[in-house]
Amino acid sequence: MGKTERTLLVKLLPKFAVVITLTVLFLGGMPRANGQHLSGGKYHPIRERQFDILHYRADLTVDIGGKRVSGKAALRLVPLRKLQEIRLDAIGLEVRRVTAQSPAAKGNLSFRTGEETLSVELPQPAMPGDTLSLAIEYACAPNAGMFFQRDPEHPGEWFVFTYGEGGLSANWLPIYSDVNDKFSTEMVITVPRPYTAISNGRLLSIADAPQNMRTFHWLQQKPHSSYLIALYIGDFEYGKLGNVDGVPAGFWVPRGHLEEGRYVFRKTPEMIRFFARRFGYPYPWAKYDQVAVPDYAIGGMEHTTVAGVRASVLRKPPAPDDSSPRLEDFFNLWRTEGLISHELAHHWFGDNLTCSSLGGIWLNESFATYAQMLWDEEANGEDSFALYRIKALDSYLNYVCSNHTIRPLEWPYYDAPDDVYTLQITYYKGALILHMLRRVLGDGAFFRSLSFYLHRHEFQNVDGHDFLKAIRLATGRNLQWFFDEWIHGAGHPVLEVSKHYFPGRRLLELRIAQVQPLVEKQGYFKLPLEVWVWSGGHVLRDTLWLADEAANTFHLKLPRPPELVCLDPRGDLVAEIRFGKGAKALAVQAEKAPVAAKFRALRALVENHPAAAETRKALEKVIGNSRAFWGLKAEAARLLGELRTSWALKLAQKALKDRDYRIRKAAVLSLADFPASQAVPVLRRVVRRDRHPDVVATAVLALGKLDASGQKGFLSAQLERPSWYREITLAAVRALGMTGDADVVPKIKQYAGEPYNQHLRSAALDAWAACTPEDAELHRTLVDAAQTGPYDLRQQAIRMLGKLGVSSSREALKRIATGSGDQNLRVLARAAVKHIDQLQEAAEK
Repeated sequence: MGKTERTLLVKLLPKFAVVITLTVLFLGGMPRANGQHLSGGKYHPIRERQFDILHYRADLTVDIGGKRVSGKAALRLVPLRKLQEIRLDAIGLEVRRVTAQSPAAKGNLSFRTGEETLSVELPQPAMPGDTLSLAIEYACAPNAGMFFQRDPEHPGEWFVFTYGEGGLSANWLPIYSDVNDKFSTEMVITVPRPYTAISNGRLLSIADAPQNMRTFHWLQQKPHSSYLIALYIGDFEYGKLGNVDGVPAGFWVPRGHLEEGRYVFRKTPEMIRFFARRFGYPYPWAKYDQVAVPDYAIGGMEHTTVAGVRASVLRKPPAPDDSSPRLEDFFNLWRTEGLISHELAHHWFGDNLTCSSLGGIWLNESFATYAQMLWDEEANGEDSFALYRIKALDSYLNYVCSNHTIRPLEWPYYDAPDDVYTLQITYYKGALILHMLRRVLGDGAFFRSLSFYLHRHEFQNVDGHDFLKAIRLATGRNLQWFFDEWIHGAGHPVLEVSKHYFPGRRLLELRIAQVQPLVEKQGYFKLPLEVWVWSGGHVLRDTLWLADEAANTFHLKLPRPPELVCLDPRGDLVAEIRFGKGAKALAVQAEKAPVAAKFRALRALVENHPAAAETRKALEKVIGNSRAFWGLKAEAARLLGELRTSWALKLAQKALKDRDYRIRKAAVLSLADFPASQAVPVLRRVVRRDRHPDVVATAVLALGKLDASGQKGFLSAQLERPSWYREITLAAVRALGMTGDADVVPKIKQYAGEPYNQHLRSAALDAWAACTPEDAELHRTLVDAAQTGPYDLRQQAIRMLGKLGVSSSREALKRIATGSGDQNLRVLARAAVKHIDQLQEAAEK
């Protein structure tokens, strides 16, 4: 590695020029790996296709009580090569007959079924250019992909919904169940009254059917991938949101919740207009509906033209902003508006442009996550946008620190689909990388590239190279280096910074070393590093480019010593920056810098200068400033728990009087770190007096952390306290579980089953296991949840059975491991059985 030097002349202020000298230094050694490793798994290339589906129609009757589906699927397709048979994905389907109505094949066809496939023999080879029309009569009792969920408010009634990511649609449709084929769809669904069947596209008709049934006919004319096919069945009410540039928008909610639906979905038309304008591409589909379903499989799903979300979004003021309870932080990356905007944004990135394989799912999820941040920037301003990025970066860095795992964004190595949906990497880091790309290109070029990318590849499958080429064609910029390091590379830079001012030469020297572990896919990074320097009453601003070398040295010509040097002041980088500063400089940063740098300053003051007068003054100034950004005030309140001084306790109590519930919540979070003798009386007052359920629930949980056994009676009294989504009950259950006492189990276990929501049931199972892990009733409850519970609860129950080593669950887990139509559940069940067997073998030795 050689040594190079170049000089750049940059005009930072009209008053004087600054000379920057860049020196790249060779360091004698490389950073050690520190246990960091690249995630692995089975290699999954882009799947090869035998044919191209043109149109898919399903005429189905849904037996809700029997949890069965029967009917006919009709496919029109074109071979992509000479074919003697057509092979479709079909998991556990009972195929009765296959017929053809086309010149290449007519009449009944021979077929055979495997565990996950349907192979249809053709009487003569079909050639490219031929059009085949197949009709498949079948029935099924799907154990994945389609979910039958009891209505928690009306015993005996049900909701049915589908979720197709990871190939799950093949559990109820004979189909090509991967992302890289697109076709129009038609769903003709017959259900008993009073149920409504909702699907993609336009509703063509509703017709009466025998035996008090109704048939709903939906048509999705523009092509989309099979995982986006939707079916929602329930006793729904419809609310109109109006037309947005000719596109009807509305929502479906369980009967009786229309008012909550109007409140929570009210900003959807504004979001549609914003994304169309920001992406330079109009909303591309026939309609936009949203369906709220109790205990939906995941938080939300972007089914084309009809996004599904959990009914936890439904609320009236003063419910919290969160889409589901989040009691560990004052800011939830999945706020309700964030979730709604995320699923909407997928209708540009995910439904219109779709990744060519799951290994490229970042092209769906990173883009939609960044879009929800863009909506927050539009709706709430730059400071709120910065907070979103701060919390996303916190989540990603904490994940790498605790799991020691890194991987590229575009990465085809995984054992189960869930492995590529890692929130901290695919969603948060990916969104932050797109933000860095925006800073590299500039706003005009970045959004022009998105528009060009959407127009060039509309209704197609894409990979990262398509996006890279779109940027080059739209802007002339070749960003191969950026994609090499951030899309196909892994990890992030760790920058160690030192500075020295030479008064005789009027030079500020900045030395920046990259000290991240050098492991596979993670080397040195080329980076645009923004620097702000406060000097002589002026702020000098520039961007320094770090070479992808071990260390860089910059020389800035300054007439006076710097008061403050701030790197990456707006928080644009996916990086750790280690820059030791004195308390005085950090106090200046906390007062004068952009909000991202203010966050870092407050954290550094508390961590490195806890006893300094500047730390106290900075926190007091932020919390006492009525015009300060609420997120910064909340962060200051949260940090008080790391100090635990008498003045910090008083300041926390002051924050508890703030009008913004999020700041009060942050103060409660800080109190959980104070001595119990000081914090418990304050927290009890909060539980009794605060008017916001999120603050009360957070205080209940804090009491559990501090003195669960001593507060059992008080905590038990909160179990039936009314609140949005029963979050106070959830907090009380979690807090009682912290006692570890068997005598609280009768109070806890009642919430582990129906009709309670899955977040509360999950908390009850965890608390129950914490108190009586050997309880046979707990084990039976877990086995039942693993087989029949809501999707997230199934996964949790499988993990718990394996962790607890429940031998009696082995056969049930083996059935899931071999018979589930969901690869995620199969992988989890195999791991649970393996751990149970290991424990048994160890016990027998």
